Amino acid sequence: MKSRISMFVSVAALTALAVCIPSSVYAQQNWKAELGAQSKDMGKLAIAFLPNELWIHEGDNITWTSGSGEIHTVSFLIAGQAYTNFMVGCPGFSPSGTSFDGTKCVSAPPLTTGQSFTVNFPKPGNYSLVCLVHPHMTGVIHVLAASAILPHNQAFYDAQGADQRKSLLADTDKQRDMDDMLSAHVLANKNSVTAGIGQMNVTGAGFESLSVVRFLNGTIEIHKGDTIEWTNLDPALPHTITFGTEPANPTPPSGNVPITLDADGVLHATINSKGDNVHSGLILASPENQVGVPQSPPGNTRFRITFTEAGTYNYICALHDELGMVGKVIVTPY
Repeated sequence: MKSRISMFVSVAALTALAVCIPSSVYAQQNWKAELGAQSKDMGKLAIAFLPNELWIHEGDNITWTSGSGEIHTVSFLIAGQAYTNFMVGCPGFSPSGTSFDGTKCVSAPPLTTGQSFTVNFPKPGNYSLVCLVHPHMTGVIHVLAASAILPHNQAFYDAQGADQRKSLLADTDKQRDMDDMLSAHVLANKNSVTAGIGQMNVTGAGFESLSVVRFLNGTIEIHKGDTIEWTNLDPALPHTITFGTEPANPTPPSGNVPITLDADGVLHATINSKGDNVHSGLILASPENQVGVPQSPPGNTRFRITFTEAGTYNYICALHDELGMVGKVIVTPY
């Protein structure tokens, strides 16, 4: 009986001691997550934090490693802060290993395949995670007291991230839906090219998406004098239609030939020779309307070009050509 009492007292003392240990004494854990993903041919992109929700202890680190040729940021804005441009950070960019406690924003610079960024979380709280390149790409980090029991371990997050990556990149239902959308678009529009296509997805922590970064029907043959219309069917990712010299700033339309506005609001250029440079600027859907925010103008999702001379004209998406988003227009004399 005496030994049992001694054992009970010892256990109780250890428990009490554990409660009294300050949080700094608990071992810091380094968690890992993935930042975006892509298919082997780089034609499909998972625009997502994988996973996009983690529970950790105060004092722990999370390291995000990019798995995609598409750039992303790991960014934490303070409560009430307006969303910022990825080229200027939050503002500015933070060194890897910076701490975030909700009082000062933290942002990685744009990261690409293999690059990593680590954030330390010294204070309990629930923190919103966002990519400044893709406003819909969001997540949540739950930082609990050092003494709290965590619901999951690293192996769980590794498996969850892999499942989400597979679901986005290889989901046959999503692919069938996009194939149906593409078929309907091509049938309804003669001389049309789809400039990317995508679908949104949601988890308990936020949004993510699948994007196909390809010109579908991208090699197209037309007659001299015909017009081609490009349409972006991706709800989140912008693209460009770029013939000739690629501009330093891809956002506005540019080139050495006039770009006019058709009656239905679509930008329209005319290419008369292979020396003509035409750049659509970003074509993408308008942002989602929000309560208390002025209504967005109609999205600029289409671009048209008329070809007046026979020949073969190569073009690219200036944002995603390195991932294989390129096309060709073959103009026949008759």
